[in-house]
Amino acid sequence: MIIQKHSHKHIFLKITIDIVLVVIFWAAAYGSCYYLNTQQIAQIKNQANSSRIATQKAVAAKVAAREAKKKEPVYITLPGAQKIRAIVEDYLSPSSMWTIVSKTHPISVDYIPVSLKIPDVGTNTSKSDLERSVRYDIATPLKTMFDQANTAGYQLMIGSGYRSATLQASYFNNLASSVGEETANQSIARPGQSEHQTGLAADISTISQQCYLDECFAGTGDGQWLVNNSYKYGFILRYPKGKETITSYQYEPWHFRYVGVDLATALHDSGLTLDEAWSYMETALNTLKSNGAI
Repeated sequence: MIIQKHSHKHIFLKITIDIVLVVIFWAAAYGSCYYLNTQQIAQIKNQANSSRIATQKAVAAKVAAREAKKKEPVYITLPGAQKIRAIVEDYLSPSSMWTIVSKTHPISVDYIPVSLKIPDVGTNTSKSDLERSVRYDIATPLKTMFDQANTAGYQLMIGSGYRSATLQASYFNNLASSVGEETANQSIARPGQSEHQTGLAADISTISQQCYLDECFAGTGDGQWLVNNSYKYGFILRYPKGKETITSYQYEPWHFRYVGVDLATALHDSGLTLDEAWSYMETALNTLKSNGAI
């Protein structure tokens, strides 16, 4: 009986040990699985973060590349002239310093420059305040040019500056009524086809009004000084002699247009009119648009 009792104790102990071992085994197995799952989750998170960071860097690089492209300089080289940097504007807009207004490039008759002022130079006081005005941003270079002309011994004045489409129509119709529209259109632009409407052009004469808005102005010292020096201040003789078939207007030694010193100098050195240079300017404009600068 004593032996049997010890045998039962032995069996009970063995069973208890087995149960404990099983519990330890499953606890260890569960802990191992938990540890593996935690590692996998952490790895997935790290991969996701790495992917997100890589995507952000790629997007940032593309944005930086686009911004760099926008700032990339675009140049224009006219024949016989040094290359100049293209201004970042839409030249098709009538507000652009490089806009071209002509029979083939009209602007809306409703266009009015944002700011106009009577420049601090001599003007034809018989004209209205508006017609004595120019665009605000060319008033200073205009005065600088007139001051330099005065230093050289010439006294200039503006005969006609800004003209609304309505005033342009009045000038055109008055001449057309006596010589016919076709003839009138050789010397006076139709409404929407005049540079005067932009506020960037001015008919220039002398204070004495010698050869006032007449071809003989080209033979005066004032007229010669202007054609030889105006480009230094950003102005060009818009309708030169010998270019009538290109500009579609008669020779006007009194009509000057502001385009800025760089372009005016390039036009002077190349001998091209604004019309002839337009294809070069248009190419630059298309590049600026392609680069996203406009």
